[in-house]
Amino acid sequence: MISGLNFRHRGGSVVACAVALLLTACAPGQDTPTPTTGVDLTRYVAVGDSYTAGLSAGGLTRLGQEYSFPNLLAKQFQSITSNAGFTQPLLEAGSGSGYFNLADFTTTGYARTRRVAGQAVRGSVINPSACGGPDTLRLLTRSATAAALPQNLGVPGLLLSQIETAGLGNEANARPGIAFNPYFERLLPAADSRTYLQTVTTAVSSATFFTFFQGLDDFLPYVRSGGTCGTVPGSLTFGNLLRNNADKLLAVLAAGGRPGIIARLPSITALPLVGLGKGNVVEARLQASFGDTARIYFEDPFGGAAARHITDSDYILATALPRVGQLTAVTVGGSVRMLPYGRHALNPLRNADVLENATEMVRITGAINSYNNALNDLALKYKVAIVDPNSGSRTVSLDDVLFNQVAGVIFVNGVQYSSEPVRGNFYSLDYYTLTPRGNGLLANAFITAINRAYKANIPAIDVNKLPATAQ
Repeated sequence: MISGLNFRHRGGSVVACAVALLLTACAPGQDTPTPTTGVDLTRYVAVGDSYTAGLSAGGLTRLGQEYSFPNLLAKQFQSITSNAGFTQPLLEAGSGSGYFNLADFTTTGYARTRRVAGQAVRGSVINPSACGGPDTLRLLTRSATAAALPQNLGVPGLLLSQIETAGLGNEANARPGIAFNPYFERLLPAADSRTYLQTVTTAVSSATFFTFFQGLDDFLPYVRSGGTCGTVPGSLTFGNLLRNNADKLLAVLAAGGRPGIIARLPSITALPLVGLGKGNVVEARLQASFGDTARIYFEDPFGGAAARHITDSDYILATALPRVGQLTAVTVGGSVRMLPYGRHALNPLRNADVLENATEMVRITGAINSYNNALNDLALKYKVAIVDPNSGSRTVSLDDVLFNQVAGVIFVNGVQYSSEPVRGNFYSLDYYTLTPRGNGLLANAFITAINRAYKANIPAIDVNKLPATAQ
């Protein structure tokens, strides 16, 4: 067996062989194979957004980049291909965008976080109209690889809708209301107005292999704001834009028959940002903790009643869970009363803290399913592998196996992995990006897909040897 890993569900039952294969790239009890490659991995290029870049716990740090899934993949490639180099736009030690660390746990068991400020920034711009409220855009130290372009082209916050936006990485556009991404700016030479699509075209010209994992950041502004801002998913225009721009990137990446792997997006409820807040589950947990029968109420996002009782199809954002039940001041009939937040009809959860089922969750899940189906079609069009489980040919599943299995509980050589941040080893404290160990499991899923699709024997990563945090 490559890494000596044993996978079990809670309760001791053995995980199906397909899941073990996905996470370890080997079957239990199998002898370690001789590492081989059926595909040229000498120059690997990674295209994507936050996951690809190595964002973790709400920020980008040097350690997060070093434990990004593309860098972990590249190390495994190098174990069988000695000349398989890989470059990243690494931050200098002590610099970065800031991140979350653990403050404590509430009496109901939810993690509370504090923000650690970013270090060694070159400047900052306040954007008063940012999604979710005023935000500070920080200009980070430039990458030493900018002149040559790195092989990891992951850009946190990059939207597929922006891949043809000129000047997105030009510091001259670091102004409120102008499209600018400071992480993309780090990849480019100073004052460079190339689009992301043009940048990928240049960087991939000498590539022999690629991974494509992009699109989740298009949904996150809407999700993180409880559906109050960001592009509203679900429209035909939104779906066509995602598909068409993914097509444009893949046309460049797969040009000339270049091999690669496309990853579908995980289901939104598999991410703890949403999944931890399932309405009736949270309500029952709080009733057990407080020893009462109080219900949870939230604002009706579309008018009508002042508050609605939460259902099992509504989701409280994980970022709001530590505040549910806290006494807050509310003006009622001209007087101020202290009422538990969300656990009283006169002090309901704000719309921004809840994704309601009837419209918001329907929009998100439908749009993600549509995008994933489009990726299936594009994989066939460009004849590359896709991480999708059940077709029986060149596919493995990220969304239906890895993320959804971790949404329960699995064990890797006695170490528990679940969707709970901190204790679960897989997700970081922003409730959607991964820890180094989570990135190791993700990299192993890619390795399995590569091994199956291209008849390779790339060894898997022993994920338990990786750190539990990137900070």
